[in-house]
Amino acid sequence: MKVESQFARLIAPCTIEDFFQTYWEAKTLHLPRNDALFYGSVLDPGDIDLLLQNKALLADYNNFRLVDQGNKLSLEDWCERHSKSQQYFIDNDKLYSLLHQGLTLTINGAHKKIPKLRHFCSALECELKFKLRTNIYITPPQAQGLAPHYDEHDVFILQITGEKEWKLYHSPVELPSHIRDQSIGRHELAEPELTVMLQPGDLLYIPRGVVHQAASQETTSVHASLGLYPTFAYELLEELVTIAQADPAFRKAIPHGFSSSEQQQAFDESFQTLSQSLMNRVKTKELVERKNGVFLCDRKSEDQGRFQDLIHLPQLNLDSVVARRPNILFSVDRSSTQIILNFYQKSLTFPIFLAASLTDLIDHSCLAIKDIGGLINDAGRLSLTQNLIQEGFLMIKEIEPTSHS
Repeated sequence: MKVESQFARLIAPCTIEDFFQTYWEAKTLHLPRNDALFYGSVLDPGDIDLLLQNKALLADYNNFRLVDQGNKLSLEDWCERHSKSQQYFIDNDKLYSLLHQGLTLTINGAHKKIPKLRHFCSALECELKFKLRTNIYITPPQAQGLAPHYDEHDVFILQITGEKEWKLYHSPVELPSHIRDQSIGRHELAEPELTVMLQPGDLLYIPRGVVHQAASQETTSVHASLGLYPTFAYELLEELVTIAQADPAFRKAIPHGFSSSEQQQAFDESFQTLSQSLMNRVKTKELVERKNGVFLCDRKSEDQGRFQDLIHLPQLNLDSVVARRPNILFSVDRSSTQIILNFYQKSLTFPIFLAASLTDLIDHSCLAIKDIGGLINDAGRLSLTQNLIQEGFLMIKEIEPTSHS
């Protein structure tokens, strides 16, 4: 069964090929949809309502932010401070009072707080092979939460409810990085190059560096800002530095204050030779794979249904059907004696004779335990499956009652 690409659905009717050839890092894309429920499986006001019912929401600026006419509100104005821990927690009643007065609420890192959004972002990360971060902006009627600015990352704007007018201007810097150019101050705005009114279900893609501002209309606006964090070409040089550190020749000190001009010249020539040799020896593919390995190791666990698996694990039998967890990224290393499964910042090591059995479990979308192949008996099939369920690699799709003769 072919699984629908979440990214393809996000940018539809634009195709993946057209997006990356025409718009990626280069051009704004506006997709009106006339479908207010388009993002229902990703985020809806009910999800935010449920989140804000929590009476123990930690209120630091990395999690929540209230803005009044562009000015960040002090935590003391809308939070309670715990007497022992000195941490701030949201006072829900104060929060709603301020929202009714017209303040804008930002929920930072919303993908960590709302399960549906977390699952959606995890699926996109699996497809794109880089990190994403999602913030939610709740803006009262006829208000503007942020001043004109540009971001150092590309963003997708998902309009959830209400309407918001976006004005997009020039790019003062081409493809900015996280090191902001301090020579670029407040942006002198000419007429906007594009003005769009986002309706619920619409999508707006803004490449990094494009100055923009947005204002809500007659009703409260809720939108999710999906930030994209791919690896940039200059970051591959960081991996090159790591490789260079393993070579004693690169670990020598550079010329000091008492070095002669001849010694400095000798160092220049030696360093040029070493650097060129390193560049010739290390292939770009290796650097990319090293960065991808870092991304793989940083992935958090996929926990949908893991508690139910914990409860049902004792009932597991040969007729039970299991599957690899959705949105899980992994790699497999082999030697002559063992096979290593890497995922969730951990590695599981198995004897090599289990290779065929593991391949069955990895390659099949669903598989009955009794149908696991390889050089193991039924007890081994159950033991292997239980281990991979406990570690979070597999999930239980169906528990079948044990047959009795």
